[in-house]
Amino acid sequence: MSQLQNVLQHCLQDRKITKDEVAAIRWQVEEDGRLDIEDVKFLVTLLTEATEVCAEFDALFFPVLKEVVLHDGRIGQDEQFYLLKMLYSDGCVRESEREFLVHLRNEATESSPEFDALCETALATADVDWDLGGK
Repeated sequence: MSQLQNVLQHCLQDRKITKDEVAAIRWQVEEDGRLDIEDVKFLVTLLTEATEVCAEFDALFFPVLKEVVLHDGRIGQDEQFYLLKMLYSDGCVRESEREFLVHLRNEATESSPEFDALCETALATADVDWDLGGK
């Protein structure tokens, strides 16, 4: 089993990410000396599989996500996918996620109508018990 899978399995054993686990998560993300979409995938997987995350995880997660998503100043479709997954895969849109979107939108040098719609929808949605449509 790879180191990444070991960290995922260990951290998600109780479906909670605690401050004691953040050091191992940080090491996994920073191990190769650069931040990229693979780091975002890893962190989003942790977030969406956990039922509870600590503030220390958010303090790692949002800066990494911001750096990778805004690496070229704009938010493309690939990056939007991970933002959507962050927001809706765990069944709860957290206030910290909304605040992150506002900061991201303000710092992007180029915005698309799709990203603007994503932001407006997420900012207006209820924390839980929301409906994305469909049957």
